[in-house]
Amino acid sequence: NYSYFPVLFANEEQLLRVVEALNAENIYPRRYFYPSINTFNRLFPYVSMPISEDIASRILCLPLYYTLAMADIDRIIDIILKTLQK
Repeated sequence: NYSYFPVLFANEEQLLRVVEALNAENIYPRRYFYPSINTFNRLFPYVSMPISEDIASRILCLPLYYTLAMADIDRIIDIILKTLQK
């Protein structure tokens, strides 16, 4: 249904730099499954899940919707690539 476009970064530092760069251009991605659900310990005790916690710290959902123009997609891609090259 084209409602999600998750991107997995090498580390959380990269993700945070990309979020900052996109936000500066009025583009608002969102963290995806963050924080890792196993860290919610009000109902159940915390259980270490290192893979889930690692992925949750590095995954970002980019804006994606039916009317998103190709020019906007290219702009998002350019911002991400420039940020990662720094």
